[in-house]
Amino acid sequence: MEATTAKTAYALFLHRSELQRRKVHYAKKSQTKIQLTNELIAKVKQRMATCSYEDLQILVREQQFKRLLEQKLRHRAKQLKAVAKQNRKQKLKRLQ
Repeated sequence: MEATTAKTAYALFLHRSELQRRKVHYAKKSQTKIQLTNELIAKVKQRMATCSYEDLQILVREQQFKRLLEQKLRHRAKQLKAVAKQNRKQKLKRLQ
């Protein structure tokens, strides 16, 4: 249990430090959010035998939130790749 608490504390530290940066990196911020959400999901799953209906609703919302973050992160990565590819094409045209 202490290892999970330490992991959660470290994930929270990473997320806070990422938010305090002057120039926030979208991917790093999203990854720390995903890590925190994973920790919350793991804690609820450990208490699954004594969960109330509200706890189960929270678990479902956390899992949906995590999936949405991961989807946004993948979409952002695709956008950045497309922009990089377009920039390379423009550079090649200028060189010709």
